Amino acid sequence: MKKTLWLSGTLVLIVFAGCSQQSRDDVKKAGDSVKNDMVNVMHKAGAKTGEAMEEARKAAVEAVESIRETARKAGERAKEETAQAVGKLEKKAAELKEEIIKSGKTATETAKSTEKGKSLYAKCAGCHGADGKTKALGKSAIIAGQNSGELQEKLRAYREGKRNANGMGTLMQGQVSSLKEKEIAQLADYIARLK
Repeated sequence: MKKTLWLSGTLVLIVFAGCSQQSRDDVKKAGDSVKNDMVNVMHKAGAKTGEAMEEARKAAVEAVESIRETARKAGERAKEETAQAVGKLEKKAAELKEEIIKSGKTATETAKSTEKGKSLYAKCAGCHGADGKTKALGKSAIIAGQNSGELQEKLRAYREGKRNANGMGTLMQGQVSSLKEKEIAQLADYIARLK
C-alpha cells in the first residue's frame, strides 16, 4: 500500500511539473481522489483485519476452553482410575489382613513363613517352573494359585504314597517325604500365592 501511495504521489509531482494550472488542478483532484480511495481501502482493510483479529481471538478462546475441558475430563478419568486402583489395593490388603488373622500369625511370622515356603519351593521349581506355571514333565496340572488347603492334602497324600496323579506318585513322594506338617503348610501357602 505504501508503494501505491508513493507511486501516486510521484505521478502527481511529475504531472504538476509539466502541465498548466488547470491540468495541475485536475491532476491534484485526481491525486486527491486516489488518495481518498486509498484511505478508504486502508480503512476497509483495517476493518477486515479487525474482524480477522476478532475471529482469531474467538478461535483462541474456543481452543483454550476445549483444552480446559479435555484436561478436566482427563483429571476425572485419572481420579476414577486412582480410586479403582486404591479400591483394589484396599481389598487386597483386607484379604491379606483377614488371612493373617485367620492364621493367627503376626506380619513378621507371615513374612518368615513366606520366606520358608519360597526356600522349600526351590526344589519344586525344576519341574514346575519358578512361577509354578509349568506342567511338570508335560503331565501335571499348573500348580500356581491352587487352593492352599487342597495343595496341603495333595502333598500329604504324595508324602504317604497315597497319590499317583499322572504317574508322578513315586517322584513326588521322593520330593516331599522329608517335609514336616508345618513345612507342607508353608510350601502350600507359597504356591497358592503364585499368580
